[in-house]
Amino acid sequence: MFFKIPTQVYLEENCVVKNGSLMKQYGQKALIVTGHSSAANGSLADLETALKENQIKYLVYDKTLANPPVEQVMEIQSAYRDEKIDFVIGLGGGSAMDLSKAVAVMLYYPEKGADFLYDPATENKSLPVVAIPTTCGTGSEVTAVSVLTRHDIETKAAITSRIYPALALLDGSYLKHCPQHIVNNTSIDAFGHLVESYINRKATAFSDMVTEEGFRTWSKVKETLLGEHFTAEDCQNLMLSANYAGMAIAHCGTSLPHGASYIVTYNTGIPHGKAVGYFQYGYLKCADPARVNRILELTGFASLEEMRDFIIRVCKIDRLDEELLEKCFKSLIGSSKLEVCPFDTSEETLRKVVYSL
Repeated sequence: MFFKIPTQVYLEENCVVKNGSLMKQYGQKALIVTGHSSAANGSLADLETALKENQIKYLVYDKTLANPPVEQVMEIQSAYRDEKIDFVIGLGGGSAMDLSKAVAVMLYYPEKGADFLYDPATENKSLPVVAIPTTCGTGSEVTAVSVLTRHDIETKAAITSRIYPALALLDGSYLKHCPQHIVNNTSIDAFGHLVESYINRKATAFSDMVTEEGFRTWSKVKETLLGEHFTAEDCQNLMLSANYAGMAIAHCGTSLPHGASYIVTYNTGIPHGKAVGYFQYGYLKCADPARVNRILELTGFASLEEMRDFIIRVCKIDRLDEELLEKCFKSLIGSSKLEVCPFDTSEETLRKVVYSL
């Protein structure tokens, strides 16, 4: 067994400004990779204040796309390769943080082309990354994974380089400005991370420790996903549960629901967390009943059916069409996601997972 989270993590109100001096160790000039919403939720203003107070120069790239493609990484590399960037700051949801990791790789290797992102011989080197999440699902601030859209193979796939952020600064107050559907979808993504880490061949006593605490924290706020108002404590717990979930998948990786979800998001644009939630019921139906019952106990659901109905309601899920589900099923055959699935992965079982709703 092992447990390692090389990322320094801070979670508190006004976290970015309070801990801004920690960024000085990474250099004198930063590239902020973000989207337009960071201006609306106040996170960009906080970050700019922190950088200015610590005499760190910075440039802002605020055009991050949802599910960013490889092409966007290369666009940023081309635009900033001569700017002498010392470190990269990913500010936003999973898309911004994943993009920042890939950009940090390609700015470290400014002469490399797009193929390098998926080169199995990579040395896992990059510029330092600081991650500041503004949603509550991805956990990318504590994982080494960067998932990008691959138009060449019509799906999403993680880059080969394993890039842990050096520093993660978490402040739940940013969620107060986040649209309800984004909070809901990203929180179900965090739930999926916890499930797929707990029902996982790589699960250990160490990962279970983090995962079970993640379920407990998530359960405190799950009912708020059905409402319209979050307290400051709710926001901190939503952010914390996502962070626990990120730590869990950093050790175990994601399994079948995530593998199937990539096809859904690529082909329909359905948000990642909603797509992940679609397959959780089927995944748990096939899992060890003892582990499933423990999840239900920790999260306060009376049955798998109650959990299923909750996810459907929170994410406003409709049944996917047969043609798309068949693509999802075929994508799992021979997938690396099968390696961490702890139960039988025959085609019959895979169909049960995919066609569960």
